[in-house]
Amino acid sequence: MGSHILMNVLDEQELRVGVIRDGRLESLLHERLGDGQHLGNIYKAKVANVEPSLDAAFLDLGTGKNGFIHVDELIHDKPRGTRIEAILRPGDEIVVQITKESIKDKGPNMTMYLSIPGRYLVLMHSDQTKGVSKRIEDPLVRKRLKKILDSCTPPEGFGFIVRTAAAERDEAEIKLDYEFLKRLWSEVDALSKTVRSPFCLYQEADVVVRTLRDVAGPDVQKIIIDQEKLYDEARAFAQVFMPELVNRIELHRDELPIFTFYGVEERLAHISDRKVQLPSGGTVVIEQTEALVSIDVNSAKNRESSDVEQTALMTNLEAVNTIAEQLVLRDLGGLIIIDFIDMEDRGHQRLVQLALRRALSSDKAKIQVTPLSRFGLVEMTRQRTRPSHAMVSSVQCPHCVGTGSVKTAESIEIDCMRQLRQMLHTRSVAKLEIVMPQDVAIHILNARHQEISELEQRKDCKIVFTGDPTMKAREFRLVPSFHRGPRNERRTTGNEKAQSVRPSLLAPLMVEQAKAIQLAKELSAMKPADLERELAEDPISNAGRVIPVASPMAPPIESRPIEMPVARASTVFEDAVILRRLLFSPNLPIAVGHPNPSGLLSGQAATRTTSAGLASSGGGDRNRSRQTRGRRRH
Repeated sequence: MGSHILMNVLDEQELRVGVIRDGRLESLLHERLGDGQHLGNIYKAKVANVEPSLDAAFLDLGTGKNGFIHVDELIHDKPRGTRIEAILRPGDEIVVQITKESIKDKGPNMTMYLSIPGRYLVLMHSDQTKGVSKRIEDPLVRKRLKKILDSCTPPEGFGFIVRTAAAERDEAEIKLDYEFLKRLWSEVDALSKTVRSPFCLYQEADVVVRTLRDVAGPDVQKIIIDQEKLYDEARAFAQVFMPELVNRIELHRDELPIFTFYGVEERLAHISDRKVQLPSGGTVVIEQTEALVSIDVNSAKNRESSDVEQTALMTNLEAVNTIAEQLVLRDLGGLIIIDFIDMEDRGHQRLVQLALRRALSSDKAKIQVTPLSRFGLVEMTRQRTRPSHAMVSSVQCPHCVGTGSVKTAESIEIDCMRQLRQMLHTRSVAKLEIVMPQDVAIHILNARHQEISELEQRKDCKIVFTGDPTMKAREFRLVPSFHRGPRNERRTTGNEKAQSVRPSLLAPLMVEQAKAIQLAKELSAMKPADLERELAEDPISNAGRVIPVASPMAPPIESRPIEMPVARASTVFEDAVILRRLLFSPNLPIAVGHPNPSGLLSGQAATRTTSAGLASSGGGDRNRSRQTRGRRRH
């Protein structure tokens, strides 16, 4: 059974392309016509700034967001391993191509290794490389295609790759595509030498042409389009490059929408759901973040097998095909973690891993899969060139800010009262208005009316709660009004402004941060052999074991070992006390005394030593210097 391609245009703003193969929705292409397509475009860009810390540069493309290019994507004549600051400088002009669309706050990824796809060939930057797609496995066909490539002369610095669609094409059709790509690049190259950056040299075709060029194959039975303008555009392209598909392109004339007419709309209604139901009763939970996708497989209501191991195996095997299908339909990419149901049988684990590889074999994106770990996890990466459908069609919830939950009314009440007390304590407020949703305001007035009245009397301030129906579900805003009066009455003296120094409870945190930095430096300086040996040790079994260290010059011990005092390492609290004294005590010189011979210094002894050092530290000189400074000021 062949495939059908449906092209649906909604209000001339959104274009959806669905590919149905063997009665199953195989892929979905989604594009907003107003946003435009940037993937594959070639620009003459200007280097905005070079970042040596990232070994990359940011390029001005003239599209709003700067492009990002790594040093590995640059073509230069310098030795390998050269830093990017020695290759590019701000203001340089280079010709680059977008390989990955911008996602949220990240700009597009760029490369200098250009590639222009045709129907049967791909013109790409390489050292005169001529190859054939790996999907063409017949050795006779590969030999014939390589012979055709030998008669083609690519532009200088470029090469050709034969696409899978050229397996059954004759030499004349491939040569026609070769002439088209060669002429196209000559025009792009000539334009790059005459214009100033930033400038778009080559713009990739729209989604209709890209679908016919990349998706439509000889097994396509029908290509149905519901807009007459796109229908004419598709037929015009097919008459030149794909004449065998002209009669297969049809115009949808029914009043019922095309996706509803062919039963696809119902399938797409659940494409953004968090849970995907399996036929046996299990579920697949998909959580998507900006750089990571987690997929969890649960047995849920699956009770078909009496054995626990068999239930886990059958649920995992059923989930494999669903996961492969959802990755394509949702256009998920990046790092993907799949959590299968735990299975003790090693043979079952290998069976699930093999089923996953077979299910992903039909995906055209580049995929790398790791073996099933001991915890039942599979790590995989899938090529992502554009934002997923969820990122394009949805925005972050303003109420929960993407967390999926909001604070309870009690939590908002506590936060509001905490900020209210802080505002009244730090400022001279005559009136304080709290703007919040009406239901939350009523809840606070009913629960805290007595406390609010006491604050009004004690602070001489009027507190007013105002309900705003336009505010978010869990949000509030404080609007203070300060006292007005003669400036001399409100002016405070210098003694009132000065406040005593308060000890900070975060001093131990500063000690921990200093220790963490020192530990990172020690670990980075460790040798690989020492690092591997320490990682191989069991920290639990070695935690309470004391390893004796024998001196090479000491004689062998035959009698009972002599117990020597061992220096005790200072604790975090002792370090915090010292740091707090250094931070918040007056600037007094500290005299360092002689260490205790036993290696230990008790708290009282340390206090006496420090006090003695402070007493004998030359206080007269300090007073004399202060008097001198006072006379000079006078």
